[in-house]
Amino acid sequence: MTDSSSPPPKPGLSLEGIEVVELSDVDLEFDVEEVFGKRAAPPPVLELDSTRTEPATADDLRAVELFQGLESKDIDALAPRCQSIHAVPGYVLLAPGRIDNKVYFVIEGQLRLYARTSDKRPTAVADIGHSTGLRSALAMQPAEHAVIATEVSHVLAVDVSAIDEHVKRSHTFARNYAALLARYVRGDHCLHVGGRPPGGTARESYVDELTLLHNQHWLDTVYPRLVTRCRLGNKPLAVVGFAIDQLDDVVKANGIGPGLRVLEAVGHWLLDQTRPTDLLAVGQNRYLYAFLPDCDLDAARQLADRLKVQARTLPVTLAPGKPAMAITLALGIAELEKGMRDKEFLVRTEALIRKSVKLGGNCVSETQ
Repeated sequence: MTDSSSPPPKPGLSLEGIEVVELSDVDLEFDVEEVFGKRAAPPPVLELDSTRTEPATADDLRAVELFQGLESKDIDALAPRCQSIHAVPGYVLLAPGRIDNKVYFVIEGQLRLYARTSDKRPTAVADIGHSTGLRSALAMQPAEHAVIATEVSHVLAVDVSAIDEHVKRSHTFARNYAALLARYVRGDHCLHVGGRPPGGTARESYVDELTLLHNQHWLDTVYPRLVTRCRLGNKPLAVVGFAIDQLDDVVKANGIGPGLRVLEAVGHWLLDQTRPTDLLAVGQNRYLYAFLPDCDLDAARQLADRLKVQARTLPVTLAPGKPAMAITLALGIAELEKGMRDKEFLVRTEALIRKSVKLGGNCVSETQ
């Protein structure tokens, strides 16, 4: 699927050694290794009026758990040594193979990590409150993953040398840093695709830890801002929503565990089928959504047709030794119309999903 309405990538300048690339025109079939690992020429970069990198403020540091409990004078001294990055979708903070000495903390938005392979599925997702980069920064080894902001994001970049210096000065900071290191050892500094979700997290996360898609909290709080930005900026926004056919029957016949395995498999599969800049969510009603910024209804139609065909190849077993379940989807597609509000847009999409369900599933509806 190619978005013919998107403008071409814009050249610009590099920011503090942070690599930037415009992904809005990248096809669904993009090759991560080709995009990040085989460029001979300098990478295209975003204009400064789109993405800003500036000295961090004290409020930026207070938003990150590492700096909780520090005295104001300590935060004021540390802030100028950190970077506040306001990133647009497609901003690459770190490319694989590059040595970097920064740790990236997500204050708002989302980062995804991609391995240096042709696999389109991210290896991990860094949500609000998560971080990435500490392990490679401490070891002074080249990064193994590309780190990409896949939506409008606010990220705090902290140099490990500043961390090391302040550990010697503040017991509170040293204790916080030890907790951060423990999270990296446990592997719960971010959400790993295919891994076991960390338990006991108390944060108000925007990510559903089962599917690694955005959750209902995101749909309630961030999605309305997305629609407002598109409406006020007169930018297109399309959506592909769907229900998994017979999911309720699976739960009734086999229990909630197998039903959750189906939902998890489809969520991870959806990450593999979409662009990094597409915004993916799962609601409390177990409807899944792919919001396509800068795309029209034709782009949504192409993606929906592709999902409808590819879903049948998804191998999902309900229990060991049982044959794989055939997955089909009841899909609805819509485009944000002029003056349409966020609730109206979502209600229309859900009505189209229900229409496909009533038609027997395994189909795409685009008109009510």
